[in-house]
Amino acid sequence: MFVAVGVELARSEVRTEPERRDRAWAIVCRFWLLLGRHSACERSVGFYANALHITSDYLNKVCRRTCGASPKSMIDQQLAVEIKSLLADTQMTVAEIAGRLHFEDASYMCRYFRRMTGMSPIEFRSGSVRRSGGRADRASAGFLPPVSGTRLSGER
Repeated sequence: MFVAVGVELARSEVRTEPERRDRAWAIVCRFWLLLGRHSACERSVGFYANALHITSDYLNKVCRRTCGASPKSMIDQQLAVEIKSLLADTQMTVAEIAGRLHFEDASYMCRYFRRMTGMSPIEFRSGSVRRSGGRADRASAGFLPPVSGTRLSGER
C-alpha cells in the first residue's frame, strides 16, 4: 500500500501543473514518501521535519497550507490506515499488530485506534470482514494524499 502511494506521488510530482510545483508541494510529497516508509515506527513530527531538513513549525505550516491538515493528524491518519489494513487483510492478533507497529502494548493501540476511528480494533475487524468478504474497503480506509488534478484547500 505504501509503495502504491509513493508511486502515485512520484507520478503526480511529474504531472502537476506549474503552479503546484512549488517548494511546499515538494515538501509535502517527500513527507508522504517518508511517512509511507516510517509510519510504523516513527510518530513524531520532529522526526519527519529533521529528515526533510526543515523545522517542525515549517512542516506544520506547509502541511496546513497544502493539505489543510497538521502533520501530526496526517501521521495519525496514516497509522490508522495501516492498522485497518492489518486488521482487515491479515490474521494477526491485535497484540501482534501492536508489536509490529511499535506500540507499547495492545491496550494502548486499542485506545489509540478507538480515538482515531470511534470503534475498537475487534469491532472494525468483524465489521470489515462481514462488509467485504474479508478485504477492507480501501476507499474508506482513511486520509489519502492529494493527487494531481485535485484542488487543495486554499487553492482558487
